[in-house]
Amino acid sequence: MTLPASFAPNNQTIRENPGVQDPQLQHDILDADDDTPTSDDLEQFAKQFKQRRIKLGFTQADVGLALGTLYGNVFSQTTICRFEALQLSFKNMCKLKPLLQKWLEEADNNNGATGGVDKLATTGRKRKKRTSIEVAVKGALENHFCKSPKPTAQEISALAENLGLDKEVVRVWFCNRRQKEKRMT
Repeated sequence: MTLPASFAPNNQTIRENPGVQDPQLQHDILDADDDTPTSDDLEQFAKQFKQRRIKLGFTQADVGLALGTLYGNVFSQTTICRFEALQLSFKNMCKLKPLLQKWLEEADNNNGATGGVDKLATTGRKRKKRTSIEVAVKGALENHFCKSPKPTAQEISALAENLGLDKEVVRVWFCNRRQKEKRMT
């Protein structure tokens, strides 16, 4: 993965980047701590953060809201997305990294235990595990979709019971299938 132009060259902190012309930015850089991460550190952390966030079942929006609850700064889903995609300035990445590290530690330490993760999740909902539907069941849903693309609540309930699925799973499958149909036309 290559880093955006706003990042310092590999294995080089922004302090070592001779291309910094802005006097205010140079002042900010010189005032920065000696533990300023390198662009490689940020890239590695962003990748690790995204993997662990997904594994814990939190959305980007959940993280942004939880940061607001824990530290007083609410961040948007877009900001978390841009952090994970390395699309923020080096300076902003450096500012956000310690907050996200603390959030991850809190989420990791409380995973499975009541308390911390529940507090984190109260600001946003914890993501439901992705449902995988067997090929035979998918075929039955497709057949029903051909006959009736917009089934009634009673049809959805009956279909869910016959196929051994949750009603909500069947309802969402039909919603998604109708959207797919729209995209194809």
